[in-house]
Amino acid sequence: MFINEDLIESIEATPDTVLTLVDGRKIVVADPPHIVVDRARLYRASVLAATEELRTRPSGELVMFPVADAGDGGVAKAETKPGPRAAGRRPAGGER
Repeated sequence: MFINEDLIESIEATPDTVLTLVDGRKIVVADPPHIVVDRARLYRASVLAATEELRTRPSGELVMFPVADAGDGGVAKAETKPGPRAAGRRPAGGER
């Protein structure tokens, strides 16, 4: 299950980790609070880094930043995929 980090209002350790979402729903997760926060921070940082990389890379090479698995120590590694990007083209679903 994936949870949008922007929808998390609070995180409690009671002793289970309980996420309270902005709409009042509560979700119990297996990970301790510091792991939930670290993963959210890592994901947000990877999105910002990928955005900057795409803005500044002149070759148009697409850069993918996968979210880290619990087994790899929480470290995400960049994966590059060569290929042209259509200039001025928006991803599917973003058309207006």
